[in-house]
Amino acid sequence: MQLFFKFIPFIAVALALGILYGVFQLIEKNQRPIPLHKSPTEVRYIYRPLSQVFNHSDLHQLLLKRVKLKEGVYIESIDPGLDSAALITVNVYHNVLGDDYTPVITSGNDYPFHARNSKHYFNKALDFRIKYIPLEERKMIYQGVKDKLKYCCNVYWEKGENEHLHIELKD
Repeated sequence: MQLFFKFIPFIAVALALGILYGVFQLIEKNQRPIPLHKSPTEVRYIYRPLSQVFNHSDLHQLLLKRVKLKEGVYIESIDPGLDSAALITVNVYHNVLGDDYTPVITSGNDYPFHARNSKHYFNKALDFRIKYIPLEERKMIYQGVKDKLKYCCNVYWEKGENEHLHIELKD
């Protein structure tokens, strides 16, 4: 019995190390974001893309329910990451213009006159109409989309006769 009491400290240390290792394994396997405690200018939002939460088909169907497609627009083969980016863009439109507004996608992989190496042809770019929206709201939408997608997408405000937001996945 005395021998048993000699080993109690070693058993306690071994149990404590085992518990610490188990907690470490749980933390390692956890994919949820950990909030960063920095100033607002330093914060980089870490989130799981929607494509990791939903399967691609469901995510794409959700996008199709939230937007209108200009006649002839083809977006059936777009990259799953672009589905997530497009839904975030729709959210910005709703924040600026209200939930009753339905954004219009004016181009996917369907228009033969994009630049030669355009990401449209690789299913990694979409265009959203902003032509008929008042100027102040256009600025707010552009800035909101650019801020929300700055880590995964390039966002351009293409002006001219067919004014639109061009959103493309970064390489």
